[in-house]
Amino acid sequence: MSKTTNGKMQNGGPKADLQSTDGRMTFLLFLSVFISVFGSPFQYGYSTSVVNAPAELMQDFYKKSFYNFTGGELADDGLTVLWSTTVSIYCLGGLIGSLLVGPLASKIGRKGTILFNNIFSLSAAALMFGARFANSYHMIILGRTIVGIHNGLSIGVVPMYLSEISPPNLRGGIGVTSQLLTTIGILVAQILGLDFILGNEQLWHYLLLVGYIVPSGIQLLILPFLPESPRYLLIDKDSKEKATEVLQKLRGEENVEAVLEDMKVEYENQRKEPTMNIFSLLRSRTLRSQLICCVLVMAGQQFSGINAIFFYSTSIYEKAGVPKEYSPYATIGTGAINVFMTIVSVLVIDITGRKVLLTWPLVFMTLAFAILTVTQGLSEYLYCVCGCSQGITPNGTLMGDVCHFMNETGNYEETIATLNTTDPYAWIAYLSIVFIILYIIAFAIGLGPIPFIITTEMFRQGARPAAMMLVGSTNWISNFIVGLLFPLAQDKIGAFVFLFFMVVCGLTCAFVWIKVPETKHKTFEEIQRLFGGQDDDGGNDWGVGNDGYIPDSSKKSSKYEITTTL
Repeated sequence: MSKTTNGKMQNGGPKADLQSTDGRMTFLLFLSVFISVFGSPFQYGYSTSVVNAPAELMQDFYKKSFYNFTGGELADDGLTVLWSTTVSIYCLGGLIGSLLVGPLASKIGRKGTILFNNIFSLSAAALMFGARFANSYHMIILGRTIVGIHNGLSIGVVPMYLSEISPPNLRGGIGVTSQLLTTIGILVAQILGLDFILGNEQLWHYLLLVGYIVPSGIQLLILPFLPESPRYLLIDKDSKEKATEVLQKLRGEENVEAVLEDMKVEYENQRKEPTMNIFSLLRSRTLRSQLICCVLVMAGQQFSGINAIFFYSTSIYEKAGVPKEYSPYATIGTGAINVFMTIVSVLVIDITGRKVLLTWPLVFMTLAFAILTVTQGLSEYLYCVCGCSQGITPNGTLMGDVCHFMNETGNYEETIATLNTTDPYAWIAYLSIVFIILYIIAFAIGLGPIPFIITTEMFRQGARPAAMMLVGSTNWISNFIVGLLFPLAQDKIGAFVFLFFMVVCGLTCAFVWIKVPETKHKTFEEIQRLFGGQDDDGGNDWGVGNDGYIPDSSKKSSKYEITTTL
């Protein structure tokens, strides 16, 4: 470890280095974190879950709206297409929003972008809420697109803002708050979607309003009075006075010279490398290791099967004997576990480190999918009531929830009401529930919150916006692919779809263990040295992240040997 002094690296030991840049949680820092995550990532979580509960009510509205516009009935296939469009176009909006992160964050700042982003949220809420009064399903689809843009922007720019206002010793925990509010948003949408609250025929359209105007309204009222990122002010705007003033307020102390010195080192290195766009970042050889780490970990998050777990959870609860009318409460319980374990991640990430919280939970996720493949496979193939060789009526035909069989006259006769449908293998579902909960605990504490955190940590100021754009795009494209292909795969191979997710979790675990470095308690410049970006004792710069700046390797100091390569 080393200590930053006047832009040079001198031996000072770990303790000296930590004392030079560490900080404490002040009220202003807490308020800045809370308002930024409540107004933005909360809405991301809310949006992913809000249309699940009122899906049938909204589809009935689509039929009425279609008839109002065309005078004809909407066929089932047409309804499927419209509803699939409503769900999937959200990902398209998210992709567009992720591509706006770099230009906006560099042009109007991190705080400015978060404030500007509320335009998308409020306009989307107005469209979706007003759709019922205008009797137009088109407005819901357009609103979902716009709210996707908002969410794509927010999950890119908010982690940047959090990482840049946080001291190194708190950066991990503060970074996880973004994912924490996402999980809270999911839980709030599930609760508000209950039939006796807003998930009913009279009030479902309010679900598309309250989860947006409340957080956006609070953010618009308070965030203008909170500070901009000091790194943005110093490095992007070259305003040392404003950066010093903001740092003093955020840290709650007058002496912030050690922090400024660390930022100056990054600033000097920043001057040697241009502000990068996506294409220059993709071409950069010196930043390729960081980029591959972040992109693959993010892809691993989306392909880790979390959506499959939530898809299966309701049916598994029903198999375990939970009455169908109570299954939404079981799903809410699952969401509450997700929130609780993300809180645990906030508390422990700066103690255990990022790599540990990625690796070991991925081991448990891999194991959970292996067990779930067996338990769900047994549940699907050991026993069924109707239309299978091991069922009570092997010659029956299942139509909806009713089993029919042909009587002596050749007519179908309903029999489900007179059958004993008790499943002797219901205990397997209880085992499945245990491993679903273990999976959610592992995901929430590790792979859920950490990918965006390490992305903000592994790049300097000039490359950070472009990196967030690429990683955010990976998030949305992967999300879209999973949403498109998972239902098809599940329909064809059933529980064996878990095998794919098991392999993904296993490979992601191996990759993290071998290639991803630990960034706990390190400054941004120290993290660059893990990938070969540093100054040697002679003042020569190495690995500044610019292909146009490649030093003579014969002069390289062995003191800063590159520790991570891909």
